[in-house]
Amino acid sequence: MYFAKRVIASLMALGLMFGAANPSFAMELPSNPSAFVQELSRLAIDGILKAEVSPEEKVARFDDLLNSAFDLDFISRFVVGGYWKKATEAEQTEFQSLFRDLNVINWGSRFNEYGGQKINVTNTSSRETRGGTIHEVTTNIGKEGEKPLQVIWVLRDNNGKLGVIDLKVEGVSLALTFQSEYKAVLKNTGSMTGLNDVLKAKIEDLRAKQG
Repeated sequence: MYFAKRVIASLMALGLMFGAANPSFAMELPSNPSAFVQELSRLAIDGILKAEVSPEEKVARFDDLLNSAFDLDFISRFVVGGYWKKATEAEQTEFQSLFRDLNVINWGSRFNEYGGQKINVTNTSSRETRGGTIHEVTTNIGKEGEKPLQVIWVLRDNNGKLGVIDLKVEGVSLALTFQSEYKAVLKNTGSMTGLNDVLKAKIEDLRAKQG
């Protein structure tokens, strides 16, 4: 997959996903937006993609990185839109767990696609919103001699803690892409339970393919 090969160094797509902390890969990320993205990138590349550890340990570290660096509560609500408030607490909890599992399994199988890309920060901008301060950190991702891919990291300041809420890849918002896909499923199934059932089936299919 062309997209995965170019963007995997930037945490593989939004993940948007929910993980339990792994004490062996604990981290503290900077409060400065530019430094946050640079350190997050370094951890992803050196601590996961290039690390000489088992595939299982890489997945565990990826899980922890997502949990530490992404605004999980904001993302989970955003990708399902108004259906979040209509769902029961049990449905919300199950969705968060399935969403995490789907992304960790999907992207964890692609760690070997990393081809030495580097991430360079080129610009940072900020704006105030009702939900807090939003920072956009523009980066170029690629290898020497190839045209870089522009990825904008959208960070939300939640009471002094930064968290990624979106990645815009060449102008395409991954959060909006997820939202569009999930809302289509929600429209067809009519409920969060229906969406959860679809995610369960996808997870089972991915696990079966991975053996």
